[in-house]
Amino acid sequence: MSEWNFTDSHAIQILSILATSSFVGWITNYIAVKMIFYPNERVGFGFIGWQGIIPHHAIKMSGLIAQILTSKLIRPYELYKKVRPEKIADLIADLIRMRSSEIVKDVIVAESPVLWATLPPGSKEILEKEIREEIPVKIREVYHSFGKELDRVMGIEEFVRASLSGPNTKYLVEVFRKCGGPEFDFIVRSGIYFGFLIGCFQVCFWEIFDRWWTLPIMGVVVGYVTNWMAILMIFHPLESKNFILFKYQGLFLKRQKEVSREFASVISSRVLTTENLIRLIFLGKGGDLIVRELAERAKELSERKLKEKIPYAKLLLGNAKVKEVQEKIADKVVGMVPETAERMKGYLEETLEIERIISLRLSQLPSTEFERLLHSVFREDELTLILLGALLGGLVGCIQTYLLFFAP
Repeated sequence: MSEWNFTDSHAIQILSILATSSFVGWITNYIAVKMIFYPNERVGFGFIGWQGIIPHHAIKMSGLIAQILTSKLIRPYELYKKVRPEKIADLIADLIRMRSSEIVKDVIVAESPVLWATLPPGSKEILEKEIREEIPVKIREVYHSFGKELDRVMGIEEFVRASLSGPNTKYLVEVFRKCGGPEFDFIVRSGIYFGFLIGCFQVCFWEIFDRWWTLPIMGVVVGYVTNWMAILMIFHPLESKNFILFKYQGLFLKRQKEVSREFASVISSRVLTTENLIRLIFLGKGGDLIVRELAERAKELSERKLKEKIPYAKLLLGNAKVKEVQEKIADKVVGMVPETAERMKGYLEETLEIERIISLRLSQLPSTEFERLLHSVFREDELTLILLGALLGGLVGCIQTYLLFFAP
């Protein structure tokens, strides 16, 4: 009977080692994955503390994404060439008609009714038609001027970096969570398998030495190896390789097409959205350039038309009055900008195809460049995560030692 009790107790100890090893592998990997994303702000006291790897390196990681986007996936000038200024003019054709009428009726006629009365009948309609035909020409001229200054006024790389860092770090976290979701799940899940496998060696180690200190040591080994193996298997090998009985390729590399779709979806819906592109074009440096160019060309247009239709305008009205009329005409033309921006949203979304282009080109990147995209999350603190797994594994091993050898 005593022999049976000993055997039963021994079996329980062995099972507890295997179960604990699996648990250590799982919990250390689970915590390691959570620590990649959380917390968003540093938590701790003095030099002891932690901030999620992605939030901590948000500026550097967003810079890497911005650099890959603008150099490898989608160039600003390429987007610019897709947009046709003629289409912009078509989108605001009714607005151009309205503004042409307002320029003639509310500015030229209203500001100089006596002068206007001296002109032949039908002059108002002719001038209105000519202005209506000239405005699309000026839109094309402004568009081409914008293209020449594109890199200076757009600043897409800086915009992408700002859109994924600081208060927008949550979008950077979303990029990596969606792109690496299955890989992060594998890290957590693999902890159980690797932990159990190492637990088998731990049982042998314990059987040979039969000492309490074997459990904390093997706990450290389990925590270290499970984290190290999981990260290694995600990114290596870059290309599919034969391993005697099976072929294997790093899990992240194997899913390049799926990851590319996820990445493109997040970037197009969170960063390079139509609304954000409109803001880039019409606000900031881009907006300043458009307004300045449009105002200058509107003044040039009004001056030319006044000379053609009312050659003696300056003589009768004076230079100051003529300049005032030109300023008001320019204001009318520039006033179309906000409405133009609003109407361009649907056209840009349909024409630019940002999500499709990013997904296609990312899926075609060489393995080495594609691997950098997600591995950048780990590279900075990879060793920290592995050592943390070893520390947690050692702590669980100590608890296991107490329960098996020293608990009353």
